[in-house]
Amino acid sequence: MESRLMATTVGVITNPRSGKDIRRLVAHASAPNDTSRIADVRRLIVGAVEGGAELVLLARDLHGLGERAISGLDLPVELLDFDVDGSGGDTARAAIAMKERSADVLAVYGGDGTHRQVARGWRDAPIVAVAGGTNNAYPQMIEPTVAGAAAGLAAAGGVPLDDLIAYQSLVIDIDVEGIPADLALIDVAVIRGDTGGSPSLWSLDGVEQIFTAVAEPWSIGLSAFAGLVAPTSRTDDRGVLLDLDPSASQRVRAPIAPGHYVEAGLQSVSVVEAEQGVTVRGPAVFAVDGERAGALEDGQWASMTLRRNGPRVIDIRRTFSLAVRRGHFYTEVNEES
Repeated sequence: MESRLMATTVGVITNPRSGKDIRRLVAHASAPNDTSRIADVRRLIVGAVEGGAELVLLARDLHGLGERAISGLDLPVELLDFDVDGSGGDTARAAIAMKERSADVLAVYGGDGTHRQVARGWRDAPIVAVAGGTNNAYPQMIEPTVAGAAAGLAAAGGVPLDDLIAYQSLVIDIDVEGIPADLALIDVAVIRGDTGGSPSLWSLDGVEQIFTAVAEPWSIGLSAFAGLVAPTSRTDDRGVLLDLDPSASQRVRAPIAPGHYVEAGLQSVSVVEAEQGVTVRGPAVFAVDGERAGALEDGQWASMTLRRNGPRVIDIRRTFSLAVRRGHFYTEVNEES
């Protein structure tokens, strides 16, 4: 193996707004606070360094969580300084900055929207996806210390990174009249007659279609409706398209948010293969990974296409198993006579 010319680097990305949307009020989700978020970020950093990271990059945020997280930590951490405005775009800009700094792996702590913004900035980033949002259909629940250590182990290069990837994410690309406009990692909802309101969806009012890249029956959110009638795994090269009608005789009840079930009327259920497009005509509003994200004017059209070129998600168990097999954690202490 060639010697490394640059420090083994893990980028840590969190979104201080993650998990603080209206679904916390209308459902029964737990509510994170800045203190707990800072503690989790600190544990991610400590784990990453213990796993083998020689440098941890942390993004600056408008709430100052990054500065507070590294306060008093005597570890190789660099706080990236770039313009922030408190929007989801900060997360995308953080991913871009970390790619430019040649980060080996990203440890992303947040919900579906946070991970989507990472993909907007660095589409095929190698990531450890840590749940820290509301629905968390994309990331997994795991202790941040362990997640950080997995990122450090993967970045250290003892095993080729490709051998540690569980899957490359299937992404829904949204093109408006042929121009790339957005993407989703989990689902897209097409809403008719939308009157605005909270960006986060917590009801099916006006939702005409749900298009999913992942449809797991144990998920929370819009994709759960598809998962309960036509499940797909994260390695299947197909998605599910639901056409909804409140008066339909076929119905399914699913959790649209933690502790909050609603019923959907199913007009039709279709399987959509990768690279196959689904066309939508305006007027309509798109909700992407659970949040309103864009609109089509009357007469405008858009296509939604599944492509397997999104973030590469690291298999945490495999990463640790291979490290143990290599004796990574085993040391000997020489006893002096």
